[in-house]
Amino acid sequence: MTAQERKDFRRVQTSRDIWKKRAVSRGEDRRRLRDRRQEVERSREAWRDRALAAEDRIEQLELEKHQLKHAVTPASPPTIDNSSFFLGWQN
Repeated sequence: MTAQERKDFRRVQTSRDIWKKRAVSRGEDRRRLRDRRQEVERSREAWRDRALAAEDRIEQLELEKHQLKHAVTPASPPTIDNSSFFLGWQN
């Protein structure tokens, strides 16, 4: 192998190593972004489920409140006879 061939071989090897490093890096970036996107989608789905469950719970509690409000007849206010208490102070 001549000196020129060795020089060309090293240049090709270096170029190949750089290309391979960039390709691997792009693959890692792509994987990282895909994983992050999936994580965000799972989080959104969980929050959506929580929000829907909260809406259902609100409707259920409002219905229960309405039923309880109409099931109980309002009581008349108690009459407090405290006249005897004040009669004791008139000495």
